[in-house]
Amino acid sequence: MIGRMESLKNKTAVVTGASQGLGAFIARALAVEGARVVLTARSAEKLENVARSIRERGGEAIAVQADVTDDTARANLIKRARNEFGQIDILVNNAGVEDLVYYEWQKPEDIRRLIDVNLLAPLLLVRQILPDMLERGEGHIVNIASLAGRTGMPYGAVYAATKGGLAQWSLSLRAEMADRGIGVSMISPGFVAGAGMFARRRTEPPGSLGASHPTHVARAVIKAIRTGAAEIVVNPRPARLLMGLGAVAPGAAANVARRLGLIAFLRSIARKS
Repeated sequence: MIGRMESLKNKTAVVTGASQGLGAFIARALAVEGARVVLTARSAEKLENVARSIRERGGEAIAVQADVTDDTARANLIKRARNEFGQIDILVNNAGVEDLVYYEWQKPEDIRRLIDVNLLAPLLLVRQILPDMLERGEGHIVNIASLAGRTGMPYGAVYAATKGGLAQWSLSLRAEMADRGIGVSMISPGFVAGAGMFARRRTEPPGSLGASHPTHVARAVIKAIRTGAAEIVVNPRPARLLMGLGAVAPGAAANVARRLGLIAFLRSIARKS
């Protein structure tokens, strides 16, 4: 299998967006596997809390406050990681922002922010880290995509666009790295309970859609690194069927999504201003 890493012990992993939600779960899961974890996000206090929880359980972790959309901050993050632990073996691009809104009300600055955080920052961060991985002929990149980027997401059109771009970039980069020792995987979660918009809005999707727990996503990250999988879909319902239908008959897929209550649910929580 391409770029798999059977043991994570003493590997250095950088996790973006690690101060809360999925990122915190992913960081802790990596630490349990023996990886030395570099956590980064904009919130210094929350980051340090997660790093402390890892160290209290015997793991190795440091917190590096950074905005991944900033060139200087990314360079400092990489420098700190290398100074503390040496080479960077694993990068998990988890940092992301969501915006459920009627598109005609979405502000241009919000559109740019989603693109910068969800798509441009991962591309640039990998570009800065990849040369060292290639020199060693080893490394793994995990991108946290979304089913929204594979099936579309009404009232989250820009979010879906950024995650769709991330997904296609992941597949393209994976093919480019196939014979060079570098693994590239993406994790495509559906709705995740207790994280992201659900944590903020204290709401849950309809039962017909289902929701996964953050631990399921964290386990998928570990599995992807170990096996070198191209993509792991994390969803309690057979989402691949909808993905496949969307690829060959997008109109039919939209009708299925409507019958499942997806569009009505998203409309009910989307903002109008």
